[in-house]
Amino acid sequence: MKKLLVVAISLFFSVLMIMAQPAAAIEPVKIGVLVPLTGIVAQGGLEMKYGMEMAAEEKGKILGRPIELLVEDTQLKPPVGVTKAEKLVYKDGCIALIGVFSSGVGLAIAENIDKLKVPFVTTHVMTTEFYNLNPLVFRSGQLANDQTAIGNVQGILSNPELKNRTYYVIVHDYAWGHDAGDRFIALAKQKGIKIYNEAYDKAPTSTKDWSSYISKIKASGADAVYMAFITNVIPIFAKQASDFGLQAKGMKLVSAAAPGPLELEAGGEACYGIYGASDWSWDVNTPISDKWEKAFFDKYKTIPSDAAVHSYVGAMNLFNAIDKAGSTDAKAISAALKGISFNGPYGTVRIAAKDNCARNDAVWTETVAAPKNPYGAKVSMKVLKTFKAAELGPPE
Repeated sequence: MKKLLVVAISLFFSVLMIMAQPAAAIEPVKIGVLVPLTGIVAQGGLEMKYGMEMAAEEKGKILGRPIELLVEDTQLKPPVGVTKAEKLVYKDGCIALIGVFSSGVGLAIAENIDKLKVPFVTTHVMTTEFYNLNPLVFRSGQLANDQTAIGNVQGILSNPELKNRTYYVIVHDYAWGHDAGDRFIALAKQKGIKIYNEAYDKAPTSTKDWSSYISKIKASGADAVYMAFITNVIPIFAKQASDFGLQAKGMKLVSAAAPGPLELEAGGEACYGIYGASDWSWDVNTPISDKWEKAFFDKYKTIPSDAAVHSYVGAMNLFNAIDKAGSTDAKAISAALKGISFNGPYGTVRIAAKDNCARNDAVWTETVAAPKNPYGAKVSMKVLKTFKAAELGPPE
């Protein structure tokens, strides 16, 4: 009897010790974050990281376990992106990958996804090649190039100051820029918008001095520019164009991507008058948007950006899909990602089951002198028009 009592007491204390194990002992769910943290888009990559951190903090846990974000710098280079993805999966044990700023890096990772064998959710890749690219590859957060082209063409046609102009097209020389130029030109021609150079200019992503391109634009006789540049570069181009007197002579600028907010601040008045379709700006005034941007500013003390909000939304869709799957199995998560949606700062963002790519509302904006705001911003992207997801397509 005494022996049984000793055994019972030992078992009791063993159970107590197990129950007293700290939460940190629970194995976290590891998510691989791929963003550019060096080079010309380092600021955009940092904002992407911020957005995913906000999502992880808000979500708290996945499958009852802590979320661990493991961040790697892609350097905006496809081979580096693939190497970092392999490290995150094979060495660090990540069950999914998220992020990626550029289409070149995104396509390179997608080409290797069958070897990596984990779901990959991009929050920024816009090339239309991502539609139905692979059962493990998804887009949530950013508009695709065809959706942006529709928004920009509709925006141009809705504005008397823009629709009767001739557009000089210039893009960054890589997968996204080419696709963005092609999509805009094809749709613009179909809708009667004049294009000066169907064989559009292709500028290296390393370009810092835009004077030779601006001189060509000035000599062309075109009176509008359609630019498909990496977000952080847009205000730099606009500032140099202003220095050459383009805007003073009535030149209008339409962009295939949203300008980076900190770069807009640096460009100041020279950056007024950039039009474009994008998912979100902090001029979107809804309760969810206002709450999110305040939380972002309070946490990071910087102007809320579309790069951050895209990443926040994409991460929430991924986290919720893992919970829905009830498993860390790649196929189960991928099945859960199809058709999943999240209601966030720019409305409901749904990953279409048809093609693994997002459908959501978007806005047509113009950069203007900012009204009084809590962020101290001098330039804002004023919302001129809102597009419903069904208007932007593609049909399902």
